[in-house]
This record gives sequence, structure tokens and C-alpha cells, in this order.
Amino acid sequence: MDFTLALAGFAVPVLLVYWLNKRSSKSLEIPGPPAHPFVGHTFKVPTTKTWKYYENLAHEYGPIMKLTLAGDDILVLSDPADAQELLGRRSRIYSSRRPLIYAGKYQSNHMRFTLLPYGESFRRQLGAFHQMLEPRAVGGYQTLQLTMSLRLLKDMAKAPTEFFKHIPRFPASLVFALSFGRELKEHDLAEVQKILADFVFDINPGAHLVDTFPMLDLLPDFLSPWRAEARRKRVRELALYGGLCVDVKKRMEKDPELECFTARLWDQQEKFKMPDEEIFYIVGTGFASGTGTSAATMLWFVMAMVLNPEAAKKAQAEIDTVFNADTLPDFSRMKDLPYCFALLKEVIRWSPVVPLSFPHYLDAEDEYKGYKIKKGTTVISSLWNMHHNEKEFPNSYKFEPERFMTKKPGQTDGMDNIALGEGMYGFGFGRRECPGQQMGTKSAWIAIVRLLWAFNIEAVLDSSGNSIPIDTESCTEGLTCRPHAFPANFVARSAAHIETIMSS
Repeated sequence: MDFTLALAGFAVPVLLVYWLNKRSSKSLEIPGPPAHPFVGHTFKVPTTKTWKYYENLAHEYGPIMKLTLAGDDILVLSDPADAQELLGRRSRIYSSRRPLIYAGKYQSNHMRFTLLPYGESFRRQLGAFHQMLEPRAVGGYQTLQLTMSLRLLKDMAKAPTEFFKHIPRFPASLVFALSFGRELKEHDLAEVQKILADFVFDINPGAHLVDTFPMLDLLPDFLSPWRAEARRKRVRELALYGGLCVDVKKRMEKDPELECFTARLWDQQEKFKMPDEEIFYIVGTGFASGTGTSAATMLWFVMAMVLNPEAAKKAQAEIDTVFNADTLPDFSRMKDLPYCFALLKEVIRWSPVVPLSFPHYLDAEDEYKGYKIKKGTTVISSLWNMHHNEKEFPNSYKFEPERFMTKKPGQTDGMDNIALGEGMYGFGFGRRECPGQQMGTKSAWIAIVRLLWAFNIEAVLDSSGNSIPIDTESCTEGLTCRPHAFPANFVARSAAHIETIMSS
């Protein structure tokens, strides 16, 4: 009896401690939907409009939630404060990328900036991008931005119904000229759009089973048709980007003063010890990224103007107080157009072209708000949720530029290319923040101001005189979001506006 009592006296505290620890550990588990014991959420997370799936989950599980794909943890952040803390202040361990077999190993040969783990190659390529895209350099590109936006106006004046062709060509022509020092050809644009569409799909979580189940890479080629497909895409990319870069090198022999991004990289190749293929991927990544996101932003702008004519009229009234029909808008009076400034910010917020951030990868175990985050966790910022947070952006689905007319604490005074990206989360966080945001936002600003100066952007009417409806959720799939074709009319505001365009 004494032995039994002694054993019970020992066992009860041990069991109590075990129960308390178990209870405590359960309370610290990161919330998330129930997972299958073997494959987790692999077959639950949709590969299309994934941000809408995460939006619904966030309403149920909160701003920090966890999913698993075949044993790999995915942390989804919906509050910018959490993203700024983890991806910004703790960027030392949150700045890497999960190795992707399809897009990283076979499609990109581990050389594409977007997919590089944090390390020497990433820092070298980031330095190259900053050299081209730093804020001081962006100011030097104004002449080219004005030239290309004027070409957009002329194209729109001649063929206004083809705006889905003209608008993407504007940022593509601009970035192409900066990258390669020559005019963009039609076949080059079509090819880069195809390459970009494939890449955006290929990096989407769950797009390829081999990235979820890496052991599939051990299978021989005849059982892995995806491997040959990825290699074919790489050959296609190098044929385009490599050919363009080599052409720059040949022109440099005849013109040593040739100025473009590629020429700078060739000049510094030995200094940075970059192989030719790395130069091809640096330039190609910059061109593709600058082309895709800016074009999508401007197409969402057109949709917003059709759906919100009162916002377009307010912007035009403001523009008309600064630039008359005989004067093309430029950057000289940027600070006198606060509503246009706010309008662009609202376009970026209302329909972010990157609804989900490119996934970050945690290099070391971490703890945050009582949650233990495992090493190797993939961290995704739900930028869609951040831009549709009702506390920060009331009536978030309503297009309302006025919400940016009031300066927030810590916001930069004045309106310039730096402040255009302020208060936006779509450019990423920490060391992975988009290096081209100043260039992209300033280019988009001058284009939309000039389009509003020259044209009324109106709904298309059916035979009964009713506006043809537009589906705001009809868009491309993957990590970037661009609207599918929708109806819109561009009507010249006056003959004087068109005369100014054609005579400039």
C-alpha cells in the first residue's frame, strides 16, 4: 500500500506537468484549417485565385495562419505589421527562397533573381538592379518616360479600341529601351509576354508536384516529362534574352559610349565575376518584371475609371486647372495634382497586381507572438488581405482615392516618385522589396495623367443603351493578377487635345 501511494504521489505530478505542457503547446499552435495526415493541404489549396482562398481562411483563422504542403509549413500573413516585423526587421533569416526544382533548377539554372536564395549571388544581382533603378537614377529617365507615354497617346488616338494592345506596350517599350538601348519590336513583346505568363504559373505553389514532392526529381527522364518541358522553356528564354544581350555587346564594339542597363553589366562583368548566362537572366528578369506588373496596374486603372466615372471626372478637373488642351502634362507640376497622386495609389490598393507575395523562406527556427515557426517554413504575405483590411481601408472594395488625400503619420511630405509607393504593401517587404517600384509608379503616373487629360474613359453600351457589365474578378491566374479583356471606350476630350498630341 505504501509503495502504491508513493507511486501515485510521484505519477500524479508528472502527469499533471505533462498535461499542462501539452495544453500549453496546443494553445501556441499556429491556427489553420485541418490538414490531411499525409499530404496536408496539398489538394485543398487552389492553384487559381489562391488569394481569395486565403482571404476566406483569414476571416476564420486570423491574420497569422499555417498550412502544410506534404509536410512543409506555409505561414500566411495578412497583417502588414506582422510582415514588417518578420520580413523586415528580422529579414536576416526571412529573406531566402525555397528551392524550386521545376522553375529554379531546370527552367532557370539557379540564376533567376526572383528565385535566388539569400546569399552572394542574390546580393550581386540586387546591386545590379539598384544601380539601374535607384531613386536618383529614376529622375534621369524622365525624357524617355515622356517620349513613350506620348507614343501611347498617339496609338490611342489612332486606334482607341485596341487599348489592350497599346497599354502593355508602353511599359514594355520603356523598360526595353532602358535595358537594351533600342526600340522594342512586336515579336519581342509577344515572346516576353509568353515567357512571363509561363513563369508566373510555374512558380505558383502547387503548380508542379515535383516542388511539393522533391523525391520525384529522382525519377529518370522518361518518367519525368515535366523536366524536358522546363528545359525547353529555359532554352526559349535564353534564346530571347541571350540574343538581345549579345546584340548589345556587338553594338558596344562600334559605339563604346552606348548607354543602357545591359551595356553597364557587360562593362562590369569581370569586376563582379558574372558569367554570360547570369547577365542574360539579370536583364531578362528586369525586363519581364517591369513589363508585366506595370501593364497590369494600368489595365486595372482603365477598369476602375469605367466603373467609377466620378473619380475620373475629379481627376480631369484637377488636371485641367494645371494643363490646358494645348499643353501636354509632364512632371513639372506633379505636386499640383494631389488627387491624381491619390488615384494611382488607390488603383494599386484596390486591385494589387501581386495579390500574394513571392514566398520567403525561413533559414532558422524563430518565435513570434508565442508561436514557434520552424526552420524551412515558407512565408507568404497576403497582400490582397492587407489592401482589403477594413480597419485600415474602410469599405475596402470601394474605389475611393480620397482615402489617400489625408496624410498619415510618418508619410513623406510632398508628392514625388518615392511617395507614390508609400503606404502600399504590394512592393514586398525587407530585403526582397521590389527594387523597381519608384520607376514603375512614376511611369504609371505620367501615363494615367496623360490618358485622363486626353480621353474620357467610358463604359461600352449595348443595343438598349445600357452599360455592358464588367466582371472585376475575371483575371489571370498565378502569383500576378491582370484583368482579362473587358469593354471600354476612349473618347477624345476635344479636337484640340488630339491636335496637341499629334503635333508634339
